[in-house]
Order: sequence, then C-alpha cells, then structure tokens
Amino acid sequence: MIRRLLIGAACCCNLVAATVDAQTSTVQTGRIEVAGGGGLFSGGQLGNSDASLRANALTPAPYRLFTTTSSFATTPLVEGRVSVAVSRRLAVEGRFGFSRPELRTSISADAEAGNSITAVERIDRYMIDGGVTFTLDDLRWGELVPYAAGGVGYLRELHEGQMLIQQGHSYHVGGGVRRRLFVHDRRVVKSGGVRGDVRVYLLSGGAAFDTATHARVAVSGSFFVGF
Repeated sequence: MIRRLLIGAACCCNLVAATVDAQTSTVQTGRIEVAGGGGLFSGGQLGNSDASLRANALTPAPYRLFTTTSSFATTPLVEGRVSVAVSRRLAVEGRFGFSRPELRTSISADAEAGNSITAVERIDRYMIDGGVTFTLDDLRWGELVPYAAGGVGYLRELHEGQMLIQQGHSYHVGGGVRRRLFVHDRRVVKSGGVRGDVRVYLLSGGAAFDTATHARVAVSGSFFVGF
C-alpha cells in the first residue's frame, strides 16, 4: 500500500513539473503575438506663455497683454500591439496608440482687466513606438507573469479641424503582468490571454508650448493571441 502511494505521489510530482515547465516555455523563439485593448492616458500641464507687445522707443520693456496656461486632460486610449519572441524571456514589440485629449488653454492677467476664459479643443494624438519586453519568470505569482518594458516612439498630434499638425518623439519605461488563458500548440492560434500595462511616457514636442519634456502615465489592459 505504501509503495503504491509513493509511486502515485511520484507520478503527481512529475505531472506538476511537466505542467510548470510547459507553462514557462510556451513562448518560443519566432512566435508572434497580437494584442488589442484600451485604457487611460494621463493629462498634465504644458507650461505658461505670455502674449506681449514688443519693446520700442515708447515702451523700452515688452508690454504683457495676457498670460496663457495650457494643459491636457486625461483621456481614454485605444491601442494595438505586435510582438515577436527573440528568446523565451525577451521579445521585441511594436505599438500603435490613439487618443483624443482635450487641450485646455486658460487666458488670464488681461491688461484690459477682462475676465479669465478657458478655450478647449480636441487633439487627435497618434503614437507609434517600438521597444522590448523582458519576462520576469522569477517573480511569477501563480498564473500571473510580470515583465519589464522600455522603448522609443514617434508622436503626431492634429489640432481640431486638422489645421495644424505637430510632431515629436517619446521614450517609455514600465511593465505589466500577463496571464495565459489557453495553449494549443497544434493549432493556428496557439495561445491566448490577458495583459495589463503601466508605462511612463516622456514626451517631447507635439502640441506643447515649451521645449521641456513632459511625463505622462498610460494604464491599459488588453487581450492577446499567439501564432
């Protein structure tokens, strides 16, 4: 009886080990994954700017007419991703993101003592970036597998009515977690699951009123399939 129990326990241990090994090696070199989802892209200040008359013989110093303060509002985000596994842990990834934030410009300190007003317009924001993701298998928590990410990208922002197009670039760092929901090695769609991402974007250029780099946070969730 004891011998049978020991044999059964050994078989169970082998089965569990094989299952864990299969789960940790589901991502093979050359595998392609496609993901789609959405989330939120944070807003933030864009800086201040003064509208002034130039100095002349009568006014030796510039004369300020009013001051503007601009900011982006937090906005929903939709995105798509394509990644290719370079190794079991490392993958290269491309991402396309679209959002339509409100650009709010507050006009104050009017030289003619006028009331402060706020002008609002919609901006079409397109982001294309590429980077790498690195799976952190050692930090696996149950079925959740964390990963780190980083990369660079291109920023394109169109003002309302498409009267003005502004371009810039971005850098991002962050990470997230993935959970596989199924694996079918012998089918066209070999795997599927969900993922959550948190990234910090450093944006330069675009619809900004200064030359500073502005930090923004993107939080998103998506569903992915592997081929």
